[in-house]
Amino acid sequence: MSFTSFIDGTRWSDVYTAATCAFLAGTAMFTADFALTLQLQSQGFGGFAIAALIICATLPLVVLAPVTGRMADRFDSRTLMAVSGLVQTAAIIAMVFTDNLYALYGLVIVNAAGTAVLQPVVSALVPAMSRREDLPHAVALVQTGTLVGLAAGPAVAGFLIGANGVGAALMLAAACAMARVLLCCDIRTRRGGVRRELPVHQAAKGTGWRLGGDRLLTAMVFGLSAVIAAMCAVNVLSVFLVREVYGATESMYGLIKACWTIGMVGGAWIAAAVIRRLDRDVQLAWMLMACLAGVGLVCFGQGMPLFTVLLLVPLNLIGGIFNAGENSALGIAVARRVPEAFRGRANAAVGGRVNAAQLIGFLLGGGLSAVMDVQTAFAAVGLVSIAIVLVCLPVIRRAAREDDPTSAGPATPELGKPELAGAAALAPFGIYHP
Repeated sequence: MSFTSFIDGTRWSDVYTAATCAFLAGTAMFTADFALTLQLQSQGFGGFAIAALIICATLPLVVLAPVTGRMADRFDSRTLMAVSGLVQTAAIIAMVFTDNLYALYGLVIVNAAGTAVLQPVVSALVPAMSRREDLPHAVALVQTGTLVGLAAGPAVAGFLIGANGVGAALMLAAACAMARVLLCCDIRTRRGGVRRELPVHQAAKGTGWRLGGDRLLTAMVFGLSAVIAAMCAVNVLSVFLVREVYGATESMYGLIKACWTIGMVGGAWIAAAVIRRLDRDVQLAWMLMACLAGVGLVCFGQGMPLFTVLLLVPLNLIGGIFNAGENSALGIAVARRVPEAFRGRANAAVGGRVNAAQLIGFLLGGGLSAVMDVQTAFAAVGLVSIAIVLVCLPVIRRAAREDDPTSAGPATPELGKPELAGAAALAPFGIYHP
């Protein structure tokens, strides 16, 4: 597997370009999704239709993960990024010209398929842009771009829809997707596209890699996925917690939801500073478990009878910080422990499991709301999240004993070169707003 990287130092121009592309991709995706959600609601469709829309936007990320991962490792990264952006642009423009519900679902699936191709490509490409010591900074930059796009998309869509209608918001989303296509052509770092024989030591280590063969990484992915499923189960209940339990306004609800994203932006930089000091992979696993437990405590705290709704603001800020820490720890662990030739499919495999957990969580959310009140549900999910962490701890301890304590992971020095270590950076593995 060939790739082009700047081995003498971090190629910061590519990192900044990738961060801008992440912002444009996030803005396009969330503007389109938010606009369609409002369109369906204004046309009188109920919760089932909106839930189906969310499933259509998530399912391709799960189903296509094995295919898109192999594509990211086999084909030229620039070509894949450009083609995925063109597909998304066409799908979003087509949304403007139809009101048919099933046609919209189909276009949402096509749009999500473009995202499914893009994510593992960039996740595997970013490690080639930066050296080990610069990696946390680079990851924080790219994740910040994604998160700002996540926050900006709904806000911009709401403003444009109020002033000019859904069509204007969708055209802006298409413009962002097209701008991302043009901008990605300026990224000089490339991988894939040319097959060549791997050295013997790399072939021995890399051939046949699979997630289940790495006990430490498997425990980390299981822990994150299980907690995300639990958190997404109460995600749909957050509006009832704020609006009905505390009787707060819509503006307060928007502020509380925004605090989680703001916390993630700050948390990405805090995680970058912490990870710079972590040399062993098992330390990343302990960091992940600590962040998962922290999110569980935040969720449990939101279920407690607070004397004012304003206390949800700092709780959501703290939760967002922990959420960003989880994503950074797992992303860097994936890049450190997976050979270069397999990083695309590795990131796709992890992302597919996390997105599947989100779908499961959304499905469980409806049943959870039927059997217990909102605050009890939050407290219960917080305790379940902490229990999941406790289950994962023995597995991580056993995996740590199997790893060489003097190494940063199972990779040989040739496979684990500092300048090639990286993290999934296009989009965090898991974002939830309990």
